[in-house]
Amino acid sequence: MKYLIIAALVSIVFVLVYTRVRPYLKLIQKIVQSLNVVTDINTSTAVQPKVPSRNKLVRCEGCGTWIPAERALSLNSGLATYCSPECFNRR
Repeated sequence: MKYLIIAALVSIVFVLVYTRVRPYLKLIQKIVQSLNVVTDINTSTAVQPKVPSRNKLVRCEGCGTWIPAERALSLNSGLATYCSPECFNRR
């Protein structure tokens, strides 16, 4: 009978402590999962071989930013290129 009372008290204490600690355990679990995702992303990007880009980079005349030639806005003469309509209007 004495052991039954001790076991009941120990289980009540365990339940009380667990309910107080559970939010922190959930937080730690989320942090570990996010760290695993970051390491998965890093390993998957590290495994891929680097392929040289086929896109030629051109410099925007308005702001000096380098952009792919495919996305650049150019005048009819082709001498000046811009990265956006805002840069084109600033000229």
